[in-house]
Amino acid sequence: MWRYHLLLTLFSVPAILFTAWQAWQQRDWRFLRERLSFIRTYHKGSIWVHAASVGEVNAVIPLIDALLRRYPERQITLTTSTSTGGEVALKQLPSGATHCYLPIDFNWMSRRFIASLQPCCALIMETELWPHVYRHCVNSGAALLIINGRLSEKTVDAPDWLRALYPHVLSHVTAILARSEADRERYIALGAAADKVKTVGNIKLITPTHTRVEAVSLGRPFVLAASTHDDEELRIARLWLSIEAHHGRLLVIVPRHPRRSTAILQQLATLNGNLALRSRDDVIDETTDIYLADTLGELPAFIAAADFVFIGGSLVPVGGHNILEVAQQGKAALFGPHMETFSDEAAQLIAAGAALQVASDEMLKKQIETLLANPSEAQRLGENGQQLIAECEHILPDYLNEIERYL
Repeated sequence: MWRYHLLLTLFSVPAILFTAWQAWQQRDWRFLRERLSFIRTYHKGSIWVHAASVGEVNAVIPLIDALLRRYPERQITLTTSTSTGGEVALKQLPSGATHCYLPIDFNWMSRRFIASLQPCCALIMETELWPHVYRHCVNSGAALLIINGRLSEKTVDAPDWLRALYPHVLSHVTAILARSEADRERYIALGAAADKVKTVGNIKLITPTHTRVEAVSLGRPFVLAASTHDDEELRIARLWLSIEAHHGRLLVIVPRHPRRSTAILQQLATLNGNLALRSRDDVIDETTDIYLADTLGELPAFIAAADFVFIGGSLVPVGGHNILEVAQQGKAALFGPHMETFSDEAAQLIAAGAALQVASDEMLKKQIETLLANPSEAQRLGENGQQLIAECEHILPDYLNEIERYL
């Protein structure tokens, strides 16, 4: 633990300054206040759920909705670590749930946060391991569960000093509900007690029931590049413009971070194509080649309307993004070689005949050309994905039954 304390001490001022800069960038002063542990809560004794950012928020909302329906007398507090996650949470949270930001894991901030919230139970999504907040939570008498627990090979292969910290952190955990048997084994290898770790299933396979996704209408059918990162937009746009027959389709790009839109526009300006921008309310007509949807929170609506979807963060070494929400909406998924963060999900969809993985830009171009020319093949892939999701309907009640033991 001493190395962790040393790192926090050394980076305390930079961390606070960076948090202030993020708040200024987003014009979200609540983000600054709450990340520094100055929270206002009126629901002490609530169920506390933590989801780091947008992907985890989208995944956990159906569970929050189900918990409130099963326990209508309970209040739920959802925390996030990012302002984008907070924005999505505020839009999607059902009545009976509130949002605040999780403080930085300084000892005094974590103690203040837990003392203010006084949760009856904590549900931590996936890979968030915070030594101080874990310790103060358990010391308060609350059960602490890791849900949809997942660990990458990168985490398992961490430096020795960091691996030595994991058993200490995991000793505070009441139970770990893992998304797969492989993740269960990784938690045990990191030092978790075997009797605390149970494979329940992947929460991201749960079909959202709290709201119906209304497909966006652009006036033209389109292919979607979702959650793209730096360099991917240029590469995808270039290969799209090199395709001879688009069959009337438009390319829509939804970047992972919309604030990058200015930089993306500068890159795409080097190409010979007609570009429209959503934040400018540009009109799409028959001459438009590429539509940059640089807005927040609309990705599900674009997925719902797309012919098929390319998953960003997979052509560059980011590790990919959640591909299951594509399958949930019955759409074919394409992704590149870098799906390390979602390797289990990628393998599931490929095995089910619901997704295609490519090793290069040229292979991606060929697959896009094939699906454009054969829309029935894209439809078949999407239907296979929906079938896989339907076979996992037991996951939500399984999680509810496990969590009930600690309420």
